[in-house]
Amino acid sequence: MLIAHEKSAALIVSVGSHFNLVEFLDKNRRGMSSTFLTRLRIGEILVDAKGVSRLYQPRPGGKPMLLVLGAGLVMLIVLMWSIPALHDLLDLLWLKIQILLGLNP
Repeated sequence: MLIAHEKSAALIVSVGSHFNLVEFLDKNRRGMSSTFLTRLRIGEILVDAKGVSRLYQPRPGGKPMLLVLGAGLVMLIVLMWSIPALHDLLDLLWLKIQILLGLNP
């Protein structure tokens, strides 16, 4: 943690460590003073993993979702045209759509 702090980390996330002063004092273990002093030195950039999930909840926008759907559609089209059996299935599907729409094939 101290190395990350010295290298100017914007945020340090701790997982499985003691989060507040009550937890430090509750455990009554030896060697906790160095951990406490480290936390004092680092300051506000140290966040527990529970806190990160409360602070940051990303929601994907429409752009990435359209990109993934577009990539999937392109892959499906490439597969349909490259595999002969699927190409025949695509032809049959196109004929069915034309019949349903009333277009004469």
